[in-house]
Amino acid sequence: MSYFKVTLSGSGIEYPFEDASAPVIGFITTRVVRASNLGHAQLLAKELVLSEWQAGGTYAAANRGHIPSLAVEQSFPIGRFAGIFGRKPASYSFYQLDD
Repeated sequence: MSYFKVTLSGSGIEYPFEDASAPVIGFITTRVVRASNLGHAQLLAKELVLSEWQAGGTYAAANRGHIPSLAVEQSFPIGRFAGIFGRKPASYSFYQLDD
């Protein structure tokens, strides 16, 4: 099994954001996953992100829109050392309609 870095964009949400005049409607996020191939890595990364937006997830209760529609923006294999010991990104970069 190899390690992959997968960057996803999400849209269709309506998430209130502190000090924002309008809710955020989308995001970009990256996940590092271990998978047998690139296609499986993309699927695993999507599942990880969606679990945070589905019922019981971190963002589910405040989201007034839909569960995000995800698209793979970039994905590529990374080295074993980086996969095991590297930073595990889990944050989101949100954007508003105006952005």
